[in-house]
Amino acid sequence: MLTKILVKDFAIIEDIEFDFKPNMTVLTGQTGAGKSLIIDAIGLLLGARADQDMIRYGKTKSIVSGVFDNLSEGLKTKLDEFQIKYDDYITITREISIKGNNSIKINNTNITLQQLKALGLRIGDIHVQHDTYRLINKDNYLSFLDDFTDNKFLELNNQYVLALDSFKKSITKLNEAKKKQSKINDRLEYLKYERDELQALDLSENIDEIIKEEIEKLSNYDKIYNSLNEAYEILNGERFDLDLLYDAFMKMKDIGEYDIEYSEKALALENSYYQLDDVKSYLYKVKDSLDFDPNHLEELQNRDYELERIKNKYHKSINELIEYLEQITEDINLSENFSEAIKELENKSINAYNNLYKKASSLSQYRKTRAIEIEKKVIKECKDLDLDNIDFKIIFNNPVNEYNTSLDGFFNNGFDDVDFLVTFNLGEPLKPLAKVASGGELSRLMLAFKTIYVEKNGLSFMVFDEIDSGVSGKTAYKIAKKMVEISKNTQVLAITHLAQVAAFASNQLLISKHEENGRTSTEIKELTYDERVYEVARMLSGMEITEAFLETARQLLKEQN
Repeated sequence: MLTKILVKDFAIIEDIEFDFKPNMTVLTGQTGAGKSLIIDAIGLLLGARADQDMIRYGKTKSIVSGVFDNLSEGLKTKLDEFQIKYDDYITITREISIKGNNSIKINNTNITLQQLKALGLRIGDIHVQHDTYRLINKDNYLSFLDDFTDNKFLELNNQYVLALDSFKKSITKLNEAKKKQSKINDRLEYLKYERDELQALDLSENIDEIIKEEIEKLSNYDKIYNSLNEAYEILNGERFDLDLLYDAFMKMKDIGEYDIEYSEKALALENSYYQLDDVKSYLYKVKDSLDFDPNHLEELQNRDYELERIKNKYHKSINELIEYLEQITEDINLSENFSEAIKELENKSINAYNNLYKKASSLSQYRKTRAIEIEKKVIKECKDLDLDNIDFKIIFNNPVNEYNTSLDGFFNNGFDDVDFLVTFNLGEPLKPLAKVASGGELSRLMLAFKTIYVEKNGLSFMVFDEIDSGVSGKTAYKIAKKMVEISKNTQVLAITHLAQVAAFASNQLLISKHEENGRTSTEIKELTYDERVYEVARMLSGMEITEAFLETARQLLKEQN
């Protein structure tokens, strides 16, 4: 249960610290006094999203802290899972900063908002005013069936989510493959033309540069041959005797022992001799092997022209053209084998679909089993709330075909389309809840759902924000009695404007606001018996409080306590 709350600089709340008591506590006060702000602050402790607008004007941060005891086993299990140390109680603290560096702590251990939400589901539940109208929107109905503290449900739901993700991926791959096949098929003939054109050129790396070098050599054949021949004649002619260089080397070698410099020069002469001899041999071989073929030159020039043309056509270098040829050849081969590849992807998609359908069916079956239990419990609880002739059914519509292979009908939470059918009068047929329920009937139905939820999950406290809206008289009495019944095992905090409900509470808190130094602040005060009499009388009268109203208030409090 919630034993203590501290709220500082939160909207019009400046600084409140208050201890809560067990059983049923009502929060009353004038409209706009700040009752719902107290509930909003408690909501933050259970994982509601924080907003900078919550910070009191002129302040830099807002702090909400709460102490909870009577921890459920489910909560302890989650605390252990998140490695949060605890004793007989936990302290949750939310700090909202104008700079955006918000923090969430449990017993001084930092946690994430998702972790707090998971813990909040096992601590308590808050019914806010607009929750009742969720009952007229069938899109919300699965949330009444799905229990995220139920391990079996979580297991089935997680299996479905994984299967859905797997099927989506298989469909994506299949569709991408089909698009690529269609795209390639549309230009397949042109790709084949490009492939044949490029293959005919017998491209190799840097072939254009190699051909240009060869053309350059053949175009200068005469000059090259004459230079080679004359160089050879110089080295082989009478005016230059290579053997004399060798003789000079031998002479220097003979005196090398007398001076290290003689030896070095001898070595230089020896190297020069052998190098020149190599050059002479090279010149002899090259000049005699050099040949000029005008037909070959013409062939090279034609090939050079074709290479330049193809480079300009594709706006690519030779090496880029080689890569492009490999790419389009691969695409052509892929296209020719696409049928087999797509067939394989289709089989995988069918298998993924079958698995998804199986997991969705298991989740649906579990929901249907739970729905039968809920139907019985809702009828029982509603009869306790003055709806004696109620009949309530949960029906499942499943438009998904078992042999379909699309995502149609599959949603993030399964393939169930659920509707609530109800009748409140004998002899009247069941009709969709949204079409037949009045505001008061919706309030009692919601209270029935909340009663079932609290009981199943063993929550330590429950908050009701005007769940008695739209009712009065005997029905208000029944609603109050139901909340008292819940409060025997679960702490109940209730905002109400009905005197009958307020009178049933074990404790009554007055929420009011006052002005000081040009600022408005909310206050919270536990009422004594005499103060409760006065407040209940105010709730009864709505205007001037007379002795008659005070006496009626005393009678109400006496009867219910």
